[in-house]
Amino acid sequence: MKVPIRARYDKVMINVNKFFINEKIFDFPVDPFSVIKNNKWGLITYSELAEIHQIDISDIIRAYQSEDGYTIYDGTNYTIAYNDTISSSGRIRFTLMHEIGHIYMNHLVDFEATILKRSTLTESKYRILENEVNSFARNVLAPAIIVRNLQLNKHNDLVRYFRISSSAASFRLRALKLDFQYLFTPFIKLQLNQFKDFIYNKTNSKQCLNCNHSFVHEIANFCPICGQDQLIKGEGDNKMIYSGCEVDEYGRAKICPRCENEQLENGDYCKICGVYTINKCGSYEWYNNEISWECGTILDGNARFCTTCGHKSTFFESGLLDSWDVEKGEREEEENHRLMANDGVPF
Repeated sequence: MKVPIRARYDKVMINVNKFFINEKIFDFPVDPFSVIKNNKWGLITYSELAEIHQIDISDIIRAYQSEDGYTIYDGTNYTIAYNDTISSSGRIRFTLMHEIGHIYMNHLVDFEATILKRSTLTESKYRILENEVNSFARNVLAPAIIVRNLQLNKHNDLVRYFRISSSAASFRLRALKLDFQYLFTPFIKLQLNQFKDFIYNKTNSKQCLNCNHSFVHEIANFCPICGQDQLIKGEGDNKMIYSGCEVDEYGRAKICPRCENEQLENGDYCKICGVYTINKCGSYEWYNNEISWECGTILDGNARFCTTCGHKSTFFESGLLDSWDVEKGEREEEENHRLMANDGVPF
């Protein structure tokens, strides 16, 4: 088969969606190491190759004409090699997805090559195939439709959301217009459905400026951990996830948070210790000897406060959850001890 006269971006998009389905990708960042392992493809580093052949990594780069990586096909199996001495993990991930792109685009089979080198192809033909796999890599690692749906327009946002390098993020943004030319309706529908949970979580993520708690909620007015209303959209760099109890969709604990009784039945109280097993807003009043819940918002298992009105939760009022500042202080103390044990200097 002859190398095409131009990059087949329509075929790239078909293979991107095929990749998402075959590899069962539902979240980001995509892990190319897991993909390689699951497909039982070979994987070796430049450092390992240099040690095996008793040569320098510069010799590996020169021999295979690639500073980043390459793929070899022996007629049955694929082996991917990559330069592990590169300091950027985002660049390494892009390199591996680039090589996976060669496999998914069937380059080493269709063009009867055991390895694609500049010296075995004209520069124009080599560049056409490279453009195809670069498009494959960026649309797997940071799909154009997801970037647009989340309204990401800064390369730092792409680096944080998709764990790609800064240069890859910048090119991702520049290539959006090109990629949208080949994003036909079936491709868009598949990807929006495939990553609906990721989109929901990112769209509704919030962080509290007071306690640094990050959580997902559509309409929260108050932080569920400290009860303050200092909420900003998105995940911050110093996010904290506080401990709590595992609860079901109705806020009912799966295991009693006080006595660890595992046989919780449909009642609202543990039959062993009598504790109330539903975490909800604790705002209530007595009416005719019965509790009348004024808010009653069902809460997550680590919520100390109601996200709707800011009142204390039932778990926090019952002493089942520590105050956020106590837990934060304990974590900081543990981190200081860890640093001291490793001859580090706590900050």
